[in-house]
Amino acid sequence: MGIIKRLGSLPIFPKIALTFLIVLTPLFYISLQMGESGSDIVRDEIANSLSSRTELFMDLLDSEFDRTIRQLGEIMYDDDLMKLSTSSEIMPVIERTDAVLRLKNRMDQLSRTSSFVKNSMAFIPSMNRLVSSKENSISDFDTEMFKALSKQQKEYAPPFLIWNDRIFISMPYPGENEPLFLVAVEISSSQLSSKLRQFTQQAGMAAVVSNDMEWAVSGEFDNLLSKGMPDRLDTFNVKGIQMITLNHVDYLYTSKESGILNAKLMMFVPAEQVEKPLQRYQKWVLALYGVSVIVIVSFSFGIYRLIHRPLKLLVRSFRRIEQGRFDISIEYPFTDEFGYMYKQLNAMVRELKRLIHEVYEQEYRARVAELRHLQSQINPHFLYNTFFILYRLAKQEENESIARLTNHLGEYFEYITRDGTQEVTLESEAAHAKSYTDIQTIRFANRIEVIFSDVPEKAAQILVPRLILQPVIENAYEHALEKMAKGGLLEVDMQMTSSELLIRIEDSGRLEQETLTRMQTMLNSQQDVIESTGLINVHRRLQIIYGGTASLQLSRGDLGGLKVILVIPIKEDVVIASITHR
Repeated sequence: MGIIKRLGSLPIFPKIALTFLIVLTPLFYISLQMGESGSDIVRDEIANSLSSRTELFMDLLDSEFDRTIRQLGEIMYDDDLMKLSTSSEIMPVIERTDAVLRLKNRMDQLSRTSSFVKNSMAFIPSMNRLVSSKENSISDFDTEMFKALSKQQKEYAPPFLIWNDRIFISMPYPGENEPLFLVAVEISSSQLSSKLRQFTQQAGMAAVVSNDMEWAVSGEFDNLLSKGMPDRLDTFNVKGIQMITLNHVDYLYTSKESGILNAKLMMFVPAEQVEKPLQRYQKWVLALYGVSVIVIVSFSFGIYRLIHRPLKLLVRSFRRIEQGRFDISIEYPFTDEFGYMYKQLNAMVRELKRLIHEVYEQEYRARVAELRHLQSQINPHFLYNTFFILYRLAKQEENESIARLTNHLGEYFEYITRDGTQEVTLESEAAHAKSYTDIQTIRFANRIEVIFSDVPEKAAQILVPRLILQPVIENAYEHALEKMAKGGLLEVDMQMTSSELLIRIEDSGRLEQETLTRMQTMLNSQQDVIESTGLINVHRRLQIIYGGTASLQLSRGDLGGLKVILVIPIKEDVVIASITHR
């Protein structure tokens, strides 16, 4: 549902283009499925052919090497080889020579039975001689090769041994300390590579790799691969037909394992050969895609010219109206549907402009009236106790205190009766609040101490609403400090951040959590207040003047009483007032 809603919110041009894409998508999908189906058929045919060739060649290798291993086993029990290995010293020369020639003939026959056998050898330690099919006579005994090929093979181990980058099949006849004799054949890597090349297609590759990764022969690389190459070929340890990458070229890959040789045949066919028959079809599909895109763009552009551009102009006009700009008038030369819409829009904008002006004037008058009503509640509140203080001082004949008190009273009433001035500098507002605290200090003598910090120099000339500090201070006296017999403390300080002016007024009275909660609830109440406390008065005035960015924050202070923080926003383009006092 959310996706449908978001699609419905798109502009007209994307909707039209999306509609065409949705209509053409089934055709594109069918074309892609036809291409994929053709590709699968070709791949299956090539995969079957590749698997068949792999199995055929592996069966050929199994047959060849199985016959060679069996013939080596037969030579192991040859009478001439046994006599030469055990009693050559006591044999007559002619008989020994004939035995060697017959053994040489068998080695030659073994080499001729398979094109993969490069050389057949019989090592006779007692004679210190090597009978080989490659030599015309008996050669000297090769001790190093004999020791290398005499290693005992584990049961079920591969029949191959690697020595000096050559591949051998070796069968030693056990003796007391060393083999009594040894017969071996050397595998022709070049012939094996040649056969592998015959079984691969153009640009294809094949390799026979031992399962223990000791040796590998390839029809594409060097005859006997280095030890690093089998390690890399081991990464293609997969079954069946797979797609792999060699030297940044994609190949179809298959393998066949041999239990006799303990090796596997790996064959590779370039994927490009498989894709060639489909390239022409794919070009036509791409051409169809291209033509479809051109058709969509052309039609969408025509729709844009006929419908979207007039709608876009209409949307821009509505957005300007949302921004409060009612000085628009759309001129349209035609009398079609858009002409009617533009004409009605112009009439609507004129009517909205008239109505907004009327509502604004009414709201402004109401806000000014409420502001003056709230401010008027502050002025008479202080008179209740002032004359009583004067009376008490006169009775006690404290003329100096009377003089100071009347001076502070004069400043106090001069400030609150100043008509027509809604904003004053913070310095003037703080001075008025200081006069109020001085009067209260005279009233309460040593019972209440006042710490009134100086106004920060940078904030002294900032304009603030008149009479916002004294009501909050008066609230602290009335509800907290007046009840204390001694030890009362009132702190007032101010600080300024980059965007706000913060004024803290905190007393040392005892504040219950229930009382704090009730005060916060009253402060946040949206109901109209006809006669309210000083805190609510100040809060309402700040809300009227600054909106939601200004407020009073109430909490329990470190002194144990109520802590009030006045938050007043500072505009970047604040005008520093210059007010002349008195």
